[in-house]
Amino acid sequence: MPTTRATSTARTLVTLVAAAMGCSVAVAQSVSEEPWQFRGQLYLWLPGASGETVFPPSGGTPGAGVSFSNYFSLSNLQTVFMATFEASRGRWGGFTDFLYVDFDESKSGTRDLSIAGPGGLVQIPASASADVDFRLRGKAWTLAATYAAIQRPQYTLQWLGGFRYLQIAPKLDWQLSGNIGSLPPGSAAGSLEVSPSYWDALVGARGRAALGPSRWFVPYYVDVGTGQSKLTWQAVIGVGYAIDAVEITGGYRYVGYDFKSGSPVTRLTFDGPALAVAYRW
Repeated sequence: MPTTRATSTARTLVTLVAAAMGCSVAVAQSVSEEPWQFRGQLYLWLPGASGETVFPPSGGTPGAGVSFSNYFSLSNLQTVFMATFEASRGRWGGFTDFLYVDFDESKSGTRDLSIAGPGGLVQIPASASADVDFRLRGKAWTLAATYAAIQRPQYTLQWLGGFRYLQIAPKLDWQLSGNIGSLPPGSAAGSLEVSPSYWDALVGARGRAALGPSRWFVPYYVDVGTGQSKLTWQAVIGVGYAIDAVEITGGYRYVGYDFKSGSPVTRLTFDGPALAVAYRW
């Protein structure tokens, strides 16, 4: 009896293993039969920038603080480049997104500048003013895997997980004039720069909803992450029109960062309208 029972159990296990292997082979064959699909996108994003930078002292020059929002807007955007590439097979896929921005602004006779003193940052006195050149260059690279949770003609939803790399390089040059006697020695003129970088893991969702039976659709994207920064998040919403394999989309994009204590940049946001052209093949 024990032998018969053991034989029966062995046969059952063999049957289950064979069935599992058969299912695995069937799934693998199904995936292998799915064609690869690709999508490339170039887009023009016209963001403004806001945030704050605290430059540490360097080479005898006292530290300084400056607010992005007092300097950078769309009119100060010098260079911008953005592109996205996607690949998918079945429900699985991935994408990479790259952006580069360069802001530059010069001001004469301004007081939008703080100098580091013994008790922290202090505004330059009312009896003084500054000629300031402030430049900000930044690049962000996102790489993520995606899984299509919902694939319908009228609505799609993909979960995503990956990372984002951010590098920013603020540079500040100033020349003070007027009565600056209350400021620390060496603060009459200075040049300071920092170039911090941050890696963050992120999760999110993206997809699109068709507007009835027409070619119009609403794309959406949202992610949130953390790591070397305290918190990062991104959101995109827009309206698009599809012409066969070509898609034209207009919308609004927002990228935000809160940084940990001790970071030279305490917070940072880029936001503004965007226009994109994509091609599928």
